Amino acid sequence: MSAFAWHRAALEALALNRERLPHALLIHGRAGIGKTEFARALAQSVLCEAPELGMACGGCASCHWFSQGNHPDYREIFPEAAAEDEEESEEGSARPDKAKSWVIRIDQIRALSDFIALSTHRAGFRVLFLHPAEALHPAAANALLKTLEEPPPGTLIMLVSDQPARLLATIRSRCRMLLLPTPAREAALEWLKAQAVAEPEVVLAAAGGAPLLACELAQPQQAELRARILGELSRPAGADVLHFAASIDREALERMIYWLQTWVHDLVRARLAGDVRHHPALAAALKARARGADLEALFDLDRELTSARGLASHPLNPRLLAEHLLMAYNRATRG
Repeated sequence: MSAFAWHRAALEALALNRERLPHALLIHGRAGIGKTEFARALAQSVLCEAPELGMACGGCASCHWFSQGNHPDYREIFPEAAAEDEEESEEGSARPDKAKSWVIRIDQIRALSDFIALSTHRAGFRVLFLHPAEALHPAAANALLKTLEEPPPGTLIMLVSDQPARLLATIRSRCRMLLLPTPAREAALEWLKAQAVAEPEVVLAAAGGAPLLACELAQPQQAELRARILGELSRPAGADVLHFAASIDREALERMIYWLQTWVHDLVRARLAGDVRHHPALAAALKARARGADLEALFDLDRELTSARGLASHPLNPRLLAEHLLMAYNRATRG
């Protein structure tokens, strides 16, 4: 496991001083820049039994177990619904009677009691990695506080978050904050081109400079959804709320909120500075909509979209939320 090149220096600085690591790190930054890969690379380096200049050697027993996903002194906690491999029935389809949770539940935290309390298997570090930290259920967050307050020696707890402000202040205060930067545009484009991503400049701008998110947005299904949503937002008469919202399911809702946010940000930029960041190919449509937009209403909508991101993954009626947000957008850009 290795971090991306643009985070290599930050990883090496921590790994070289692993004996002086804090007991808890809150790793944060823009979504889609490689924070999860960074945390896993740091975990492997900390657990490595023959580190080379602080970094994981890749050849010791610890590195082998880590690469196989069964290191006894490492635990990774995330919502069930974020698992790559869904549980399947004998017919090969996902079980309809077992809904996957989009939060980190209290029982997942309580289940860590033995892992935290007992001695490590290899007489070295133990590492606990939770992501995304903002998915912690309030009860789970409170249960985690005791471990953050009194961790055993040789324990490293890592939390990764795109939105650290959504975490309890008591959790943030018990962690050392580590902001990972968005890579330079040239480095991000070089990586995207190496992945054979079509139109790397376009998707990188749409992703706000985050290369992993840009790579995801370049996938055909995502590109089609982006074109559909931005086409609706570009309509001179405003979005056709009822018709378009009827096509938004729960899977598409979170992405619709993202595209609305980037569109609103570009509307504000077009109004105040005369340029756009995320969607330069649609600058003419953005400037036309911006001319009649209410800036205060746009700022209100941006705050509402930020709140809506926290709801998008939870059980709700996606059509009703889509309708509400699109109506708010139409009001803000009525002109």
